[in-house]
This record gives sequence, structure tokens and C-alpha cells, in this order.
Amino acid sequence: MSFSSARFWALQQVFRGIKNAKGVFFLALMLASLSLTIPVFVASVLYSLSEPIRAIPVAPEITVFTYYQDLSKAQMDNLRERIGRHEHVTKITMIPKEEAFKSLNENLGIKQSDQDKSSNPLPDLFIVTLDSNMPAADIERTAKNIEKLKGVSLVAYDSTWLTKLDAISHAINNLGWIFVVITLSLIVCVITASVRLAADTQKTELNMLYLFGATLSFCIRPYAWRGFITMGLASIFAIALSSFATGYLNTALLAVGEQYGTRIAISPLPWEFNIGFVVFCALLGGLIASIITQRAIAKIERFD
Repeated sequence: MSFSSARFWALQQVFRGIKNAKGVFFLALMLASLSLTIPVFVASVLYSLSEPIRAIPVAPEITVFTYYQDLSKAQMDNLRERIGRHEHVTKITMIPKEEAFKSLNENLGIKQSDQDKSSNPLPDLFIVTLDSNMPAADIERTAKNIEKLKGVSLVAYDSTWLTKLDAISHAINNLGWIFVVITLSLIVCVITASVRLAADTQKTELNMLYLFGATLSFCIRPYAWRGFITMGLASIFAIALSSFATGYLNTALLAVGEQYGTRIAISPLPWEFNIGFVVFCALLGGLIASIITQRAIAKIERFD
């Protein structure tokens, strides 16, 4: 057979196999679509949450209180420069005592009067932002060094939340990998079962091809293409099902958001991700189908 005729025959065998075992094909297609819908839907939720999560400040901060007596602008600038010399300091924000006192009253729900402004007990503040990946021991050492500087009354910081955040991130990471392994295992089982059933239904055809000396690639090609088509279609259906689910869920989320004066919605995944997902699933289906068919042919060879 020529190059083109061999592939045309394989294409005919793909659709003939689907027609002859359409029940098995559509069952595998349905199971694969439902299995793939789960990771696509979860990816849509995570993608929607990624932007606000990235906006959450996770870098440790040290609040530096100056002495209560007013420091001149030159002294404040000098203190700011000395704080900035410390390692791992990425940003320094100065908060005048008037602004700090106003913010404190607003957070406590206290209406500020002119008399309160004149009796402001707070000093000028510096908010020192450190590296995001800085260990707790280095945060404590840096805070103690800053506290020793002339013009600093005391410092305040809390590094325990970093340890808790790291533990939570580690747990979520492990949970994500478990989810990926379980989902991929389910997909592999679905494709393996469908290809094995298809190979069993056409066992006579495989025996004849082997008997007439067909090459291994010639025998495998129709089943590999069928697996490619099955998983490609399943991934497209999964994206469609996920889009329907997110659209249905967005209706409820928008109603909840209106009650709190905000907008809550799950954004659709980028088209680049969808195309990559379809290609990956199709190639995975073709690979699994090739391996299963090759094992079926090897079994025929053993009994030859």
C-alpha cells in the first residue's frame, strides 16, 4: 500500500469501527467527557480566583513607631534611609501621625473631633515591607536591628501567619496533585476500557492483519486515531459542559454579589488553554490506544 492509501484505509477503519461498536464508543465518549469536565471546571474557578489571590499582600511587614516628640523632616528622612539599608527591605511607607490617628478612629468607628486631633497620642509611623520568601528568623532579626536605630521607639510585627500560610499552601499543593493523579487515572481507565473493548470486537481483524504480515504501525494506526478522536471530542464536550455549569453558577453568584455591593463571577478560561487542553487530551487518547492495541497484538503473537 502507498502512503496515502494506507492512511485512507485507516481512516475508513476508524469510522467503520465506530459504527460497528457505536455503543462502546459513545459510552467511552460520555465517561471521558464527564471525567474531563471536573478538571476544566476546577481550572475555571482557580483561574477566576487567581487574580484577586495574587493581589493579596503576602510580604511580611514591620510597623516602626518613632518617638512621640516630633521629628524634623530631615530626621525622618535620615531614619528612613537607615532602615532601607537593612537586607531584605523592599519598600518603606511613611504614615504621618495625623493619618494614623484618623485611620485608627475610622477602624474603631469613632467619630473624630477637633479636640481628639489635638490630643493625638500616636507618633509618626513607618511600614517596612520585606521579601515575600523571608524566613521568620530573619524577620525577627531585622525587626530587632531596626528597633535599635536612633529615633525608633518600638517595632511591631507578626510572622506566625506566614508559617500558617505556608502550611496551608503545602496542603493545597498536595491536594491538587492528588486530584490530578486521580483524574488522569480515571481518564486512562476509561480510554483503556474502550480501546480494549474495541480491540476485542475486532479481534478477527487483528488476527487477519497479523496473518497477512501487516506492520505493527499499520495495525495500530486505526485504533490510535480512534483514541485520538475519542479524547479530542471528549475534551471539547468537557469544555462545553464546564461553560454551561459556570454560566449557570454565575447567575447565582451575581445575585449574591448584588447583596454585598460587589461582582462575583467565574471567568471563562483563555482560548489558548482550551486549545492546549484539547490537543493534550487527543494526544493522550492516541497514545493510550496505541499502547493497548500493541499489547493486544503481542498477545496474538504469543499464541501464534
